[in-house]
Amino acid sequence: MKKNDLVYICSPLSAPTEQGIRKNMEKAAYYAGLVSGVTGCRAIAPHSFLPEYLDDNIPEEREAALAFGLDLLKLSKAIVVCGSRISSGMRGEIRLAGELDIPAYALVESAGGIALAKITQEERTDEMQICKRNISQ
Repeated sequence: MKKNDLVYICSPLSAPTEQGIRKNMEKAAYYAGLVSGVTGCRAIAPHSFLPEYLDDNIPEEREAALAFGLDLLKLSKAIVVCGSRISSGMRGEIRLAGELDIPAYALVESAGGIALAKITQEERTDEMQICKRNISQ
């Protein structure tokens, strides 16, 4: 990743409650700020703001939000996978990034700070590997 590259933040949005969704939106914004601050890139997490405008419970609006996110991903120089679980939306984003040969990284947070660990093509299909890396290092 280079300074000013557009980088896509991939993290969970879905949650059983409205409060949980709000918390995940805030986490996505946090991840974007963290990645931008460390790398100097332009990290974007569309799910940190789109639910304010498009209702995930209305199929047409959910589809529009997903399409918008995937269009941003197509413009991105990298995808950064954040969090300890892979949602169905994230699965699609990771798959598309792989098809487009967009480099993928896992955000690893520890007491010593953060690191971005490269995700191989083989690991992209193994959710447990990605999640384990995100929380174990």
